[in-house]
Amino acid sequence: MIFFLNRPKAFLLTAYAVLFVALKAQIPINEKRITRIKNDITYLASDALEGRQTGSPGEKLSADYIAGQMKEAGLKPLKSEWFQTFDIVKLRIAKPSCLLAFISPTGEAMELKLHEDFYPISQSGNADSAEGAVIDCGYGIVMRDSTNRDDFAASGDLKGNIAVIRLGFAGDSDNPHSPLSAVANISTKIREAIAHGAAGILFLPGSTAAEVPKGELERYVKTLDIPIFYLKKPFKGEFPRGVRMQMKSHIAVFKATAHNVAGVAGKYKRNRNNIIVCAHHDHLGFNEYGGSRYTGPQAIHNGADDNASGVAAMLELSRSLKGMKYKKNNLVFVAFSGEELGLLGSKHFVQQCPVPKQKISYVINIDMLGRLDEKGKTLMVNGVGTSPVWKTTLSSIKTDTNIIRIATTESGLGPSDHASFYLEGIPVLHFFTGQHEDYHKPSDDVDKINFAGMDAAVDVIEQIIAANTGKKKPAFTKTKDATPGRSNFKVTLGVMPDYTYSGNGMKLDGVTEGRPAMKAGLQRGDIITKVGEISIGSVTDYMNALSKFEKGQKAEVSYLREGKTLTTTVEF
Repeated sequence: MIFFLNRPKAFLLTAYAVLFVALKAQIPINEKRITRIKNDITYLASDALEGRQTGSPGEKLSADYIAGQMKEAGLKPLKSEWFQTFDIVKLRIAKPSCLLAFISPTGEAMELKLHEDFYPISQSGNADSAEGAVIDCGYGIVMRDSTNRDDFAASGDLKGNIAVIRLGFAGDSDNPHSPLSAVANISTKIREAIAHGAAGILFLPGSTAAEVPKGELERYVKTLDIPIFYLKKPFKGEFPRGVRMQMKSHIAVFKATAHNVAGVAGKYKRNRNNIIVCAHHDHLGFNEYGGSRYTGPQAIHNGADDNASGVAAMLELSRSLKGMKYKKNNLVFVAFSGEELGLLGSKHFVQQCPVPKQKISYVINIDMLGRLDEKGKTLMVNGVGTSPVWKTTLSSIKTDTNIIRIATTESGLGPSDHASFYLEGIPVLHFFTGQHEDYHKPSDDVDKINFAGMDAAVDVIEQIIAANTGKKKPAFTKTKDATPGRSNFKVTLGVMPDYTYSGNGMKLDGVTEGRPAMKAGLQRGDIITKVGEISIGSVTDYMNALSKFEKGQKAEVSYLREGKTLTTTVEF
């Protein structure tokens, strides 16, 4: 499961209202199934795969193993081959050819040292050369109110020249409720400098409370066609006058190939609807991209429960269900990659869907099925509100309540790949055996797996699929969705950001029923550009904006929809 805004989404489940389903029946333990599941998890969660980080050699080994097991089970590739590939950005670094040079009025040039004196910030794109007069723009504050303050216009003609801007703002700079804080973020200053014609931007240290841009370049961010650097050296008073500046921003982007794996039971027929059974096979690797809850020295995160267990369950279902006569549906099994980085694999699958989306009946997503608590014995089934058939089906499921009990939640949104399909109007179910202390730590290992619990959980999933194989697709219903993640903020809009969006603003991947955003008319696909007086250039800016508001306050929100700029008023 992924993190959402640095919070483990799995913690959400404890806050949901649940409906328990318990029909007592004696279900024998399937020892052969347990052996197969144990073999799958033991390999997938072994050190040899080094945590299955998306795009890593270990992830490719995982994909190869899954394809091999699907083939052995009698499945065929969904398309011409087993893999659906997509690229991820592994790393962005400044090349040594980055240049920052001051040119005196007499023509003498002084080159500064990369990393020692300056470095590009994340928004800086590849710009071969920008040269112009240095225009000291102070703090780069623009206030479109009664003060009509514009530091850029007041500093001179910026068009074609280099804007020098200090971080933060002068005065009460540690006061988050100052009206200046709304326009003092880096994204806003960059946007205003470009609007005033800047050919390059150099940020300087400013107020001590201002956030300093990191030297590490973010992997996913919208880059601009001008160089944008940070100069470590502070200047007292104005920047030296009469100086010209030359800037070159050269950024190397390293990518990796990630692998979804997809197979179909029997021969794929286009005229049939499709039942998709899925699980993500990637994990955190050595925590190269963050997400770990572990604070010790570098270690492999094997992810036995998250989500070797889900993959093993999916593979076991591919073995057991292939012999059943599904004449009315294609039974498709998919292992997604990139889930831990923001549902990248399932989003790619949906966007480049190898089956017609309108012919997907429903999706069964299995994420963390290996830690059924021996006391609570609870299997969470999330998404039961996404179709009227689910509650009817669950009421007929036979389980041994001494081994497993079913609890349900309504929401179709959540911290795993089913959300990508729910947002397309497709019924979903997500199976999950609960949060534990080893979540996103190296200690999530195979010795902690409850294999008897997995056997019982797979049996439940098998019964649900067997009960919903008719020719008619289950009806889809939109659910009243809980807002993913927790925060320390007093307010929320009730939206899910699209983390794959790299443009300016924050694109909405989901809007929660009954929350401020939906009440104000915001929709999936809208791009928020401003909340109150705070310009939104990214998810970080949005989080900063939320911290400024209290419950009951109202704010005007600007957003883009189909290229048009619109505004609405939200009440927190």
